[in-house]
Amino acid sequence: ALDQQFLLSISHDLRTPLTAIAGYAEALSDGAITDPARTGVVIANHADRLERLVGDLLDLARLDANQFRLHLESLDAGVAVGRTVAGLAPQAERNGLALRFHNHGPAVVRADPDRLAQTVANLVDNALKFAASTVDVSVSPNGTDAVIRVDDDGPGIAERDLPHVFDRLYVSRSQPARAENPSGMGLAIVRELVTAMGGSVSAGSGPVGGTRLTVLLPLDSPADGAGTRD
Repeated sequence: ALDQQFLLSISHDLRTPLTAIAGYAEALSDGAITDPARTGVVIANHADRLERLVGDLLDLARLDANQFRLHLESLDAGVAVGRTVAGLAPQAERNGLALRFHNHGPAVVRADPDRLAQTVANLVDNALKFAASTVDVSVSPNGTDAVIRVDDDGPGIAERDLPHVFDRLYVSRSQPARAENPSGMGLAIVRELVTAMGGSVSAGSGPVGGTRLTVLLPLDSPADGAGTRD
């Protein structure tokens, strides 16, 4: 039942960009498009969306099959997260939102740099969908952990929904359903990746309303071993 619901939701996620691409392609073929360059950009955006969805689906399949490999290395979470946030700034600007980064490091962790970037990108992408004007990302050490926070000033999440934010198929009962990705793959992958890197993730209320998503990763110790793990 749950697997069937998940597959139906995935099908909906994939069908949306496919339908848009097919519609624009048909309009181009019929000569009904007056601005082919702009249409090309729209098609490319939908294709990128489709590629991300397929990538998320493959990642979940690998995680479920225990075929997911992490390549761990010692890195400063502040530097890695800052680089990812900078790459997402144009997307925020297109949406008319401010994306700000606050580095209170250093906060050295053992993590897979690509998967840490994917984790942050998924969290920021989620925040940008709901923010009213601003998304704040911060990194700071706290005790034995590096703390990565993503705050938005959107409508927030009801307290009863907070424990389920990172579940697959999560859709808040108190807020309108998401316009895209109702299967919740992006945040489900965040939890899987963070857990695999020895950390944890949680959702709560932001300092000025909205939602705060928090990732905790253990700070690296010189005694920690190196290498690759499944």
